[in-house]
Amino acid sequence: MLAACSLIDDDLSVCGVDQPINYVLQLHTNISAQLQAELSAENEVPAREALERWLVPIFPDKNIDVDLRFYDKQNDELTFSRQEILQNNRTSITLTLPRDSFMHLAVANVANARQVYMQDDDHSANMYLKLPDTPIMDGLNSGIFTARLPIDVTDSIRDIEVILNLITSSVAVVIDTISCPQMLGISGYMDGSAGGFGVRDSIFMYDSSPSIRFEQVPIEAATSSPARKATVSTGSPYICQATACFATPDDEEWKISMTTTLTDNRHTTTTLTIKESLTAGTLRILKLQMNEDGGLVPVSTSEVGASIELDWKKGNDQEIEI
Repeated sequence: MLAACSLIDDDLSVCGVDQPINYVLQLHTNISAQLQAELSAENEVPAREALERWLVPIFPDKNIDVDLRFYDKQNDELTFSRQEILQNNRTSITLTLPRDSFMHLAVANVANARQVYMQDDDHSANMYLKLPDTPIMDGLNSGIFTARLPIDVTDSIRDIEVILNLITSSVAVVIDTISCPQMLGISGYMDGSAGGFGVRDSIFMYDSSPSIRFEQVPIEAATSSPARKATVSTGSPYICQATACFATPDDEEWKISMTTTLTDNRHTTTTLTIKESLTAGTLRILKLQMNEDGGLVPVSTSEVGASIELDWKKGNDQEIEI
């Protein structure tokens, strides 16, 4: 009976159809090309190479775990689920499904994701990806993909393609510190990104929006870079920090706050206001120049505003990254 085939753990082969489904990882951003274009100067090569290494798990294209869910269209009840590993950016999986109409949802690369948890039950309407309910948190450590596709399983349907879209994004700041020899360290966070994502409706949720910390991107010494004064022991005057997050709202500004600590324990906080929204699956690189007092100024862009606050009092306790 068909009803006997609607249970998740049932053997569907007695009444199902062998359905080949092709899963394709869709990356909207060509990371290497973007980095080459935006960090093209010879003295930017160490930062570019460091970022490219750091971004590998954020923009992955292979060895992705994927959770596949098929919900009965009529009752929105979970009919079949399966976990797979996508070895390449295009993988074909053959599933045996009952002849029926489904809403198919897929979530990829969540198993080892830091900070993201999947909230779900037996109905597609309740499948969400959420961040912790906390004021501030570390950035995500992996890129996350999702897909949604109505599927009618019949004898005539022999091949289905499902596009897994990257829903996470990344922000990187590349800072030229050559004008600030007293720079001891810098730390920061971003505000304005989503706190969750509804998989079935493919919509970001902003009812909670934690601040997302930046982390240091280690820059290795570059033997080919021009001989310039370095503020840290990398052979480069650049500091690079990055984070990964969900998107920001359309047509709304979002902010980055960076605090520079100087060797005499003075602090300078720069608040950057970015006019262009951060969309899903993209990388945003901000190039900044550090002033002598530790303030940051955007380089060659009118889409980023900056306000600088000097604190010449005795510094308070805070984490410092360089």
